[in-house]
Amino acid sequence: MIIPYLRQDLEILRGNSREDGSPAWLLYDAIRNKYFTIGLTAFKLIKNWHGGEDIDNFQKKISSEGLETSSDEIKNFIGFLQQNNLIVQPAGQNVPFLMQQKNSMKKNWLMFVIHSYLFFKIPLFKPDEWLGRTLKKVIFLGSKNFRKVVYILGAFGLIFVIQQFEVFVKTFMYFFSFKGLLLYFLTLVFVKCLHELGHSYVAKYYGCRVSAIGIAFLVFFPFLYTDTTDAWRLRNHKERLLINFAGILTELHLALVATFVWGILPEGGLKSVAFFIATTSWISSLLINVSPFMRFDGYYVFSDWLKAENLQPRSFALAKWKMREILFGLNHPAPEEINPSRRWTFIFYAWATWIYRFFLFIGIALLVYYFAFKVLGIILFIIEIYWFIMLPIIKEIKNWWGLRSQMKLNPQTFRSLVILFILALLVFLPWKSSLKIPAVYVSEKYSEIYSPYPAKIKSIFVNKDDRVVVGQKLIELYSPDLDKNINSIRTKIKLAKTKINRMSDEANNMEQYLTYQQNLIALQSELTGLLKTKNKLLIKSPINGKIEDFSNLSNEMWVGNTDQLLAIVHYGNGGVKGFIKEEQIDRFKENMTAVFIPNDGEHEKIYLVSKKLDLSATSNLPYLSLASIHNGPIAIRNFTAGEYQYRPQTAHYVADFDLLNETQIKFQLPGYVHVEGARYSPFIKFFKNIFAVLVRESGF
Repeated sequence: MIIPYLRQDLEILRGNSREDGSPAWLLYDAIRNKYFTIGLTAFKLIKNWHGGEDIDNFQKKISSEGLETSSDEIKNFIGFLQQNNLIVQPAGQNVPFLMQQKNSMKKNWLMFVIHSYLFFKIPLFKPDEWLGRTLKKVIFLGSKNFRKVVYILGAFGLIFVIQQFEVFVKTFMYFFSFKGLLLYFLTLVFVKCLHELGHSYVAKYYGCRVSAIGIAFLVFFPFLYTDTTDAWRLRNHKERLLINFAGILTELHLALVATFVWGILPEGGLKSVAFFIATTSWISSLLINVSPFMRFDGYYVFSDWLKAENLQPRSFALAKWKMREILFGLNHPAPEEINPSRRWTFIFYAWATWIYRFFLFIGIALLVYYFAFKVLGIILFIIEIYWFIMLPIIKEIKNWWGLRSQMKLNPQTFRSLVILFILALLVFLPWKSSLKIPAVYVSEKYSEIYSPYPAKIKSIFVNKDDRVVVGQKLIELYSPDLDKNINSIRTKIKLAKTKINRMSDEANNMEQYLTYQQNLIALQSELTGLLKTKNKLLIKSPINGKIEDFSNLSNEMWVGNTDQLLAIVHYGNGGVKGFIKEEQIDRFKENMTAVFIPNDGEHEKIYLVSKKLDLSATSNLPYLSLASIHNGPIAIRNFTAGEYQYRPQTAHYVADFDLLNETQIKFQLPGYVHVEGARYSPFIKFFKNIFAVLVRESGF
């Protein structure tokens, strides 16, 4: 085998020491702006490299110079150089290898579309020369004195936010409007531009070349990026760490200053601008960039802090190895030998990253589905779920299948089989039977008292906790508007009667006479209704009982016809009304013992027996304490008016429960009923829910 020639444009630089303390060098490919880390042996091979020489002669020569290596090691290193195109390919030679490499880079149109959709970059400009010219003008922003001023202003700003916290929160709610979201987006673009300039200027300050600033798209979500690959040249660990952390520091400093400015400015446009800059910087820095689980700033800061190159690939390899050892006890050597505590750091980091990415990609898939039109949304959703979640799982299971010949019955595999068997029983066997149903205790008799008409309170005859009897006066109301309408109708009636009398005397227009007569009848009917309403303004008790839910009423206070004034409760055994979801009705059984647990924490549980289930869905939730807008468990559609003001979001069915023992509880006490129902399998329930969602979303 002949030693190939190295490319003449390669550059070799001294790098940082490896994690084990051994020296390392960087092999720089300027054409691709890419660095390769090599060890002492590879460095000495390159130092003594002789292209065109036979490999055996080359080995003897370097052995004579004190470098102990084998021909296999040399061949492996040559393979590394070939794989990364770091050698000069002689004309007409290695054509099959180059064709294979080219074909491996080709993708069919579907894979090309998928890769382009998931992630792609667009370089916008090369800022290196401009950064060099302007660095002196901005270098003061990184000085200690400037940072001290920023931190002092930020401390005052946080104090201002605490003092004006309610105003701050109310301003934050402005985000949830179209104009607010538009301003937030523009502010985000501005902040992210400063973020990338932070990376660029710090890199330039330490003598690195910034080759490009551009925009990248992750599942069509755009974000700016800065190519600071040249930071690999730096041997000072802190300098690289500062370059990676510069964007976050820029945003945090900007947030501190903007928070202070927001606190001192009067209401107006500038205060709003300061608020948007402050909140955007805090949110994007703390929630997005700091996270080490995606390859944003937080990841590179974390890996530099650990002094770990290629953190994620190494962590994932160790985590997969450890998982296989836990499950199957293969006794395979670890992918790399490192300190045990450091190894566990990598493993836990990988597991945390998998969990984080699982929920993140589920969320992205749902966003893509809901924001795209139906057909495209379904396609993109499937690609997201398959590519980011299912494909890694499928690949790992394939690896397990490939290792099946090495799997034996040992304590690890026995434990895994037992756990798998228990999980299968828990998932597939119909063992769950209990139902937890939102419910309300209802006393034997109850009457809510409302004003029949918007009116003022004239007199109040009772107080809270008073005992009343049927027909007893409770509240007397009066309505100036109602009296005005009654007087107006009476005047119209008199006028109508006068016109009718004149028509009777003339008796020459029968058609007009009948019209006036019909108008008079309508006015008299309207007057009768108004008088009945006025009579109802003297409110009397409809039942015997005790005054409850007595509002803070006072004389001359205005009340509406939808405002509850008070309630009268006649205590007795009563009953419990439960509201069962549609998917639970097939599990409801009659004559089953149950227990009602009130939400207030004051009353003891009540023992019940299930009686019957109304198979017609509830169109209007009668017990407002269960409604979601009153912090209840049943989600409702809150219409502004009409019969269905508290219509449940999903179908609910009323189940009746009788009390086994006498009790005295305030009416409409919300809680939950726990009752035994038909047993079911969690897997079957989950499958039914998934199928129901698919059926629901299949409509176009």
